[in-house]
Amino acid sequence: MPITVQVRLRHGRYDAGGIRPGVAEWPPHPARVFCALVASAQSAEDWDALRWLERSGAPEVWADTSISVSRTDSFVVTNQIESRGGSQFWPGRTNQARSRASATPADEVFAVVWPEADTAGDLLMRLERMARRVPYVGRSTSQAEVNPLSALPAERPTWSRWTPSRIGVANTVDLRVPYPGYVDALREVYDLGGRAWEVGRAVPYSPLADQVPATEPVRGPWDDLMIWGFARPTARISGGQVLRLTSVLRKAVLKRIGTDIPAQVSGHGADDRPHVAFLGLPDVGHDHADGHLLGVALAIPRNMPAEEWKQLVRAVIGADPLDRLTPGAMPEISLQYGADPRRRGLRVETWQGPALGVRSWVTATPLVTDGMLRPRRRMEDLVLKSLGRIGYPDPVDLEVSAAPLTTGAVWRPRQGTLPEGRPKRPMTHVRVTFARPVVGPVIAGSLRYLGLGLFVPEREQP
Repeated sequence: MPITVQVRLRHGRYDAGGIRPGVAEWPPHPARVFCALVASAQSAEDWDALRWLERSGAPEVWADTSISVSRTDSFVVTNQIESRGGSQFWPGRTNQARSRASATPADEVFAVVWPEADTAGDLLMRLERMARRVPYVGRSTSQAEVNPLSALPAERPTWSRWTPSRIGVANTVDLRVPYPGYVDALREVYDLGGRAWEVGRAVPYSPLADQVPATEPVRGPWDDLMIWGFARPTARISGGQVLRLTSVLRKAVLKRIGTDIPAQVSGHGADDRPHVAFLGLPDVGHDHADGHLLGVALAIPRNMPAEEWKQLVRAVIGADPLDRLTPGAMPEISLQYGADPRRRGLRVETWQGPALGVRSWVTATPLVTDGMLRPRRRMEDLVLKSLGRIGYPDPVDLEVSAAPLTTGAVWRPRQGTLPEGRPKRPMTHVRVTFARPVVGPVIAGSLRYLGLGLFVPEREQP
């Protein structure tokens, strides 16, 4: 059952300081309405109702997008015990400039909506009791009537629905929201004489109509991962052993299929079609990452025929599943199939990125170029060739480095683990930014099918 807290501005004006001083807050922050209810709570039942509401997720805001903004600038006298300089007329005081902005929407009513709240008991009655005691929302000059409802509000033609947003969405604005533990955090900060913004948390919102990707994401040659984690207890395996592990993984998979191996698994006779990539998954991309291998994976080509894919699946997770690797010079490794949400490096989304894609990617294992350095040919040119060879667009920014560019990235494969008979080509780490978001996994370079040139998405900067 949805829960709506509908607010009518008595004088049509909404006075509240936004995240930036002097800028009118609009649309209204859900936390602003929540704090008004907190200020009117009186009993243990009231606090229980508010704690239930804070656990109901980030709500939507239904409000008018057409507003007029007014701003007043003034100097406010503040008292202080010790002062250097300050007011020329009243020693011990300072004059501080202060700006106040307010928004006047075309429609004096807005609503904070939890569309899928799971209400129970007399929660709505408790919210109604608190709402009747709310005199204003925002500043005391922003008088309001607050009315909780157990239904969606009647939509108005001038309203927009502001909802929590995602990467790739335009016209976002940060709104403070309630969160689990918010009630207790507010009570604690109030007892210390602090303000609500000190414990506030903001998430990006945008109008629902704008929540389509600005551009369609680029999808690479691979669209799925089959992941095996190393079963515990297993001694940590250095990221430098990545080629040893992926070579053993490839041999084990081919042996299980036996005869009539699909071309996109073996790589023989696949022509220009992408192959299955055999990957080692290092611990990368967080403050404590050290690059040791967490598991192995198969990256499945997007255009792999269904029958060949089924043949591969039957061989590795069928009646006799792949559950161990024997690297020869290393102890036998027990495998456990399936992504592990508790371990970052064993989650599919860690390597694929979000559904709408990511623009910036960085190598978790070094990239081996598809060509050799020659006069007038830079390393950047070789990286561009490797990216373009498998269908990625030309990037708008490119950085190459002999050293890793993200925490935990594998520096180099251990000496003696490179496949025999391959030409010795340059190896580098890469950070790349595309004009359009890209959905992973992203793998590039001449040893991409054995796990070198594996990229991990970087967190988008606001």
